[in-house]
Amino acid sequence: MKHTIPLDIIELEDKNFHVFIDLTVDGKSCRMLVDTGASKSVFDTERVLRFVKEHKIESNESKSVGLGVSDMETKAVTLRNLAIKKFTCKKMEVAILPLGHVNTTYELLKIPAIDGVLGSDFLVKYSAVIDLGKGRIMLYKK
Repeated sequence: MKHTIPLDIIELEDKNFHVFIDLTVDGKSCRMLVDTGASKSVFDTERVLRFVKEHKIESNESKSVGLGVSDMETKAVTLRNLAIKKFTCKKMEVAILPLGHVNTTYELLKIPAIDGVLGSDFLVKYSAVIDLGKGRIMLYKK
């Protein structure tokens, strides 16, 4: 089944863009940066606490590189009941990393803060097709 979802494409500066998507986690609004270059979906260390209790977050043996962090211990959590319009996902494991530096930059640019980054793990799993010209993403569920 195909789900077509609008994207929010914002020009940061002359011809430099970031792509965002709004979703809900357990019925709570969530704003995500769409990043095809991110291997794993990530939530901010502090903002994730709106969606899960701290004791649900687990240490992960792998290290994370990217998003301005280097060789940082990764934590992970399983989020439940994600929804993007009529598309639903019962559970999704995400990494937990500090993203405050990203939101500080967005604040300076007057761009709404993000809760996390929607990465390739999610995009590949649901065979995402991103159409930037039409400002939409198509997700496919088997």
